[in-house]
Parts: sequence; C-alpha cells; structure tokens
Amino acid sequence: MVGLAVLGGYYFEQNTRITDVDFSGHRFTSSEELQATIAEISPVGMLADSVDFGMLMNSIHSLPYVENVNVTMGFRGKLQFNVTERKPLALLIDGSKRNYVAEGGIRLPIIPEKTEDVPLVYGFAAEPLSDTLKTEAFQQVEDFLTAARENRFGWITISEVAWNEREGVVALTAENGVKLLFGHSDFETGLKHWQAFYGEVISTKGIGAFRQIDLRFRNQVVTKEL
Repeated sequence: MVGLAVLGGYYFEQNTRITDVDFSGHRFTSSEELQATIAEISPVGMLADSVDFGMLMNSIHSLPYVENVNVTMGFRGKLQFNVTERKPLALLIDGSKRNYVAEGGIRLPIIPEKTEDVPLVYGFAAEPLSDTLKTEAFQQVEDFLTAARENRFGWITISEVAWNEREGVVALTAENGVKLLFGHSDFETGLKHWQAFYGEVISTKGIGAFRQIDLRFRNQVVTKEL
C-alpha cells in the first residue's frame, strides 16, 4: 500500500510526524518507567516510516509487569502504546524474601504502594526475578490458584497455599487457619466440594470445629475435628 507504514495491522501515513508518546493500561508499571525504557530510542520528531516500532515494543516488553503491548496513532501524531500487564496470582514467601508470582511462574517485584490481596505461597524460591518457576509442584499450585480465582468462593476463603509430595496442594483457610487438602489435580471439583461443605456443614457447626478437611476424594469429604 503506497504511502503508508504498516504495524500490527495498523496503517500509518508515512509522512505522519510523531509529536508525542503516551501510555495506557498500566497500573504496576509507572509512566516514568515506560518513558525511560524508550528514552534512548524515542520516536518523537521522527516520521512514522522511519521508526523501528519493533525495537520500541521490545524495550517496553522488557519491564517485568508488561505482558503485551500494541500501538496506535492518535490525533496529531501522538503515538499511543496500550499496555497489558501481568497480574499477581500469589505472594511467594521465602524466608525474609518476598515477591509476587504471575501465571506461567513469572516472578514480579513488589511495588509497596500498589499491593495486591492474593494468597501467600510457601515452599518456592522468591528470587531471582529473571527466572520462572517451572517445576511440576509449582504447576500444580498455579493450576489450583487459577481454579480458585475462577471459583471466587475459594479465592476469598483461602489465605495460604503450599505443596508436598504426599498431600499435593495444601491450603489454609483465611478464617481459623483450617488445613484443606486438595491433592494433585482436579482442583475445580475439590473447590466445589469445599464450597458445598462450607454451606452445608460449616455454616452450622462453625469453622472452629475443624482441624483438617480432606477434599481429595470424589464422593466424600474426610474431616478431623477438634
């Protein structure tokens, strides 16, 4: 197409001169961080067909919270980068070390003024940020947390999560710290059992009556009471 520069399905007039750069969609990543990552390759003042958009987006992608980025041309040459960020799935507790972790085992730094209310996860290294958690054990924990977030009831009633070879995923309730056993798979079913048990039994007897609730079995819930 003559006279147009093409990027990701968008067509920019080649003689469009970029006058400014703006960012949207970001929460954990500051505008200052985003601006700094492209400062040395700023497209401001350049014609659209002279800009290396791939290099710009790769630079933005290098920031830990940035999962995806696309670009559009706004009014009067303003270049708009639309950022999609990773969302913390849990807070890794590793002794005195703390970091968030997102889906895919990607560790994320804590930003003190932008904290997230997510479950605590024990038993996995919180550092280095440059490495991802890829073990089978963490994959099971991630699958459980993802299922719990979708279940919502599980998300609001569970505060801590760990894993061991014999019991699989182990969670503690936000109220009273009761131990919940979820096993190694089929977490959606286990969470449904937990919600049903809470509504049918705990709502009557109280959470304080239980020490452990085993949700690993398809047709029964096994409990240890105080």
